[in-house]
Amino acid sequence: MRNLIQFLKKFRDFLIFFILQVFVLTLFFNSKDYHRSKMTNTSSSIIGWFVEKKYNIDKHFSLSDANEKLLNANAKLKAQQPESFYLLQGDIYYVNGTLKKEQFQYVPATVINSSSNKRNNYFTLNKGSAQGVEVGMGVISDDGVIGIITDVSHHYSIVMTVLTEKSSTNVKLLKNNEYWFLTWDGLDSDFAQIDDVKRDIPIEIGDDVVTRGGGTQFPEGIPVGTIDEIISKDGEQTMGLNIKLNVNYNAVYHVYVIKNMMKDEQLNLESPYLEDE
Repeated sequence: MRNLIQFLKKFRDFLIFFILQVFVLTLFFNSKDYHRSKMTNTSSSIIGWFVEKKYNIDKHFSLSDANEKLLNANAKLKAQQPESFYLLQGDIYYVNGTLKKEQFQYVPATVINSSSNKRNNYFTLNKGSAQGVEVGMGVISDDGVIGIITDVSHHYSIVMTVLTEKSSTNVKLLKNNEYWFLTWDGLDSDFAQIDDVKRDIPIEIGDDVVTRGGGTQFPEGIPVGTIDEIISKDGEQTMGLNIKLNVNYNAVYHVYVIKNMMKDEQLNLESPYLEDE
């Protein structure tokens, strides 16, 4: 009690000033509609700012959850496309029947690190062996081919994109199934190249190029690009093609890792013959 009395004596002047100040301000704002309105508006603005920030934070995490759900839904839809199934009897295909066999599954992933302006460009994905990702799997986006998985940890993986020196993607001309290998000369991330094209093949600017399929990485028919330039030199038996790529590799964010359910069977069958080449 003695300490309280000493405290009040010590800060008496300040306490009296503070009480009078609160009293005067209360009378002032209660008697003036304008000032009361300004004080209310100021308080509302401050509260509104905090509410807006909280809403934006909640919205960010809500959108992240929504994007993840959308990616999973898209992966399931891709897995239901005809090219994701192996035909067991001629040209007959049943989505809900017994003559289908699922060949490709899709693991949605996000690009968390990337490059597109180097001689060899790689992406880092936020999915790894814990999600079933393995070395050798193909990677695509909604726009087309991205590349091949070359390294995997428990929660992450590395993609060797089409924009690398060692990349060689088996592609074909959509209109007539003529096939070649797509490579990259390291000059422009918007274009890749096809060499050794026979001169007698009917080719036009704007023709679509897609994946050939038949390998273990990609289903048939995944978009790759369009023919932008036909390079023909006098005296040579073949031509070159400049392909305008569908994918903008500077802006890739959501991708799908392709799991070929029949890969082991195909590789086991082919391995003795591939070793002899």
